[in-house]
Amino acid sequence: MDRLSGELAWLTLLAALWGGSFLFMRVAAPVFGPLPLIALRVGLAACLLLPLLWRRGLWPLWRDNWRPVAAVGVFLTAFPFSLIAWAQLSLPAGMASVLNATTPLMTAL
Repeated sequence: MDRLSGELAWLTLLAALWGGSFLFMRVAAPVFGPLPLIALRVGLAACLLLPLLWRRGLWPLWRDNWRPVAAVGVFLTAFPFSLIAWAQLSLPAGMASVLNATTPLMTAL
């Protein structure tokens, strides 16, 4: 397998995982509620990423800067995800994923 096809395979996998999360959020938001669902999602991500920080020796840097990192996490991750999960109580998963994909465009504006 050449390099380009390998990179395309990784990109396809990433797209499937990213898009699939909106389908799962559409199914889970009515069951769990938007805020508990996003708390679970962000909490699981933190549980996976914090050991990675420790393994790479970045734990002291994170420990010294946890307040700004937490603020960025709340305002740029948890809050938007909560709004998307809340919107998915009435929107189809495809529409939510398209709206999420416009984030870079809205940021540029």
